[in-house]
Amino acid sequence: MKTVKTLFGLFLMAVVVYLITASCNELGIILASAVVLPTQQIVFLRSLQEEYKKIDTWLNEAQDLSSFVADGQTLRFPEAGTPPEVYKNRTTDIDSVEPQETVYDVPLDYYDSQNFKIRNIYDHALPYDKIQYYTRLSSESIISKEVADAAYTFAPSSAGAKRVIIHTTGSARNGYKMCTLDDIVSLARACDNAGFPDAGRNLVLPSDMWWDLVSNNEILKAQLSYQQNNGIINPTIVNYYGFKIHKSASNSLVAYNVATNQKAPQGSVITGNIVPAGFVFVSTNVFRASGNFEMFLTPKQNNPTGRATEFGFAHRFKADFVLSGQRYSAMIYCALA
Repeated sequence: MKTVKTLFGLFLMAVVVYLITASCNELGIILASAVVLPTQQIVFLRSLQEEYKKIDTWLNEAQDLSSFVADGQTLRFPEAGTPPEVYKNRTTDIDSVEPQETVYDVPLDYYDSQNFKIRNIYDHALPYDKIQYYTRLSSESIISKEVADAAYTFAPSSAGAKRVIIHTTGSARNGYKMCTLDDIVSLARACDNAGFPDAGRNLVLPSDMWWDLVSNNEILKAQLSYQQNNGIINPTIVNYYGFKIHKSASNSLVAYNVATNQKAPQGSVITGNIVPAGFVFVSTNVFRASGNFEMFLTPKQNNPTGRATEFGFAHRFKADFVLSGQRYSAMIYCALA
């Protein structure tokens, strides 16, 4: 009987050991498939977000409504109701009114980066460095596209109510009249007359127009000399007559058709009647909203045919006016010489 109990005890111990081993093996499979890969994606996504946030552009002057984005996909924000009545010398009870707000749901646009394929034969024991490099390129490409779309959106389609369009009047350079300080004064005066808010006026000029303006004026050149000296000469902003004047890296973010007196279609080639232009926006009257970042990753271990790691990113983003009718927007274009 004692022998039977001993054998039964050994059998139970074997069963317990087997169950524990099997459980550990299953847990290892779960960890390998459910934690390791997502952790890798999290690292790359965080890297993408960090690289994205490092890129400093004029678009950062627009008010950030990212905190109002629901589920990382839809911007939900209220439009305030009408202001209250104001009574003068009233001798009766003051009445009350409940504000009537309108809530808007605006879906964010979806930006997909092209996938990168890093073949194993070229992956010389540095997969993370290489992927990090192309992650940075992806973030730069995504934000470049978002900035281009925002610029085209913020520029008025044509002159009208609360929309100002003027042209440059300076001396000729490469077939265009250069932008001068007198033009900036004229632009500021036109914005004043149209009732633009005084605070938060931003003027974004293409590189050539910005340099024409700055290099021909001692006041603005002096501003550049006062900027912090970190060993790198990379001026991008000056201030004059109530404008924060930004230099765009592109000469064709926005263009104007002098034949039709309208903003040219996005991506138009600067030639003939299509001329370079800068634009004005007021920080409190435009917004930007950032939503979900996503990474799509197929590791090389799961790609036996291509023998390559493939990955790409997506980002939800929106930039637009807070008010309808492109109100409080302006454009200054290069007149033909």
